[in-house]
Amino acid sequence: MLSGNTLLMKEVNKNLVRESLKLLRQATKQELSFKTGLSVVTVNSLLADMIKEGEVFEGEMVPSNGGRPSMQYCYNVNYSHGIVVYGHQKENKNCIHLAVVNLAGEIVYREETFMADIVVESFEEMIDRGLQKVSSVSILGFGLPGEEEDGTVTLNDYSSLIGEEFMAYYKGRYNIPVIFVNDINGAVNGYFHYKAIGGMKNIAGIYFPRLYNPGAGLVLNGEVYTGYKSFAGEIGNLPIGIDWVQLDYTNREEVVESISKLVTAYSCIIAPEQFVLYGDFFKEGDAVRIKEYVNNLLRGEFDAYVVVSDNFEEDFEQGMIRFLLEQSGNKYILSRKGQ
Repeated sequence: MLSGNTLLMKEVNKNLVRESLKLLRQATKQELSFKTGLSVVTVNSLLADMIKEGEVFEGEMVPSNGGRPSMQYCYNVNYSHGIVVYGHQKENKNCIHLAVVNLAGEIVYREETFMADIVVESFEEMIDRGLQKVSSVSILGFGLPGEEEDGTVTLNDYSSLIGEEFMAYYKGRYNIPVIFVNDINGAVNGYFHYKAIGGMKNIAGIYFPRLYNPGAGLVLNGEVYTGYKSFAGEIGNLPIGIDWVQLDYTNREEVVESISKLVTAYSCIIAPEQFVLYGDFFKEGDAVRIKEYVNNLLRGEFDAYVVVSDNFEEDFEQGMIRFLLEQSGNKYILSRKGQ
């Protein structure tokens, strides 16, 4: 029987091989030995275990510096999967998406539907269909307009989800880890990693769903910042005299003035390098008008860089997938910003 220390060391060494193989995507024993600093004998033993478990599979034989050909080993990105369920406003309705993703972040199954009323059990049929397509699911992530702390949903536009029941229900039903991500935090995470200009580390995303208050997501020094009790970004509560639910989003002047005041307040507190504004009501030229209005309010003391995006759904999905796989036992393969 192996001792606890021996088992721990074996797992540490296996993780070294795993991380190196994820980075290389495919490699020989000799290449993995060089990359990890482990002996070829140790690498061979660990690979044998990982092949047995289905995490690694054998690839092609490749030339080996004039010697006998060597076997390449490949990381199995379909060894495990995750499910993301995320919702947002589309056509003034609650649009709910589901995506099943592998360890490379590739979507292997997806669906979407509109729901009139959102309650705790609303998502189980979608998740069950996803599990029928792929059984090897090890983590479930929800991206919804609200906040969660220690298993309790503290705020949510879907009021039936507030409380301890929601997270406990899905953890109990599927017996896998469940994470909760605020919708705009998911979107700004996706935007930062896949679309932001290189070198930027501080970006604010603001989503205007119209039927509900706007919310903000913030990347600070390259990481999504949620604040104490995950309350950062609840900007609908800012006392700037705007009723966002009653706002006439078809009135261009009113929209530009209201959003400019919000961006100005946020600039004074956070001063991000870029604002990304999401909403289905924006028109061509709005970003320029908002930028000019903000700069005038700030008397030219801060140059707000504002862009308008109609890709909320895309950024939200990519950000959710990244959040999910970063939590899935550290076995994911994702491109990093700048790579």
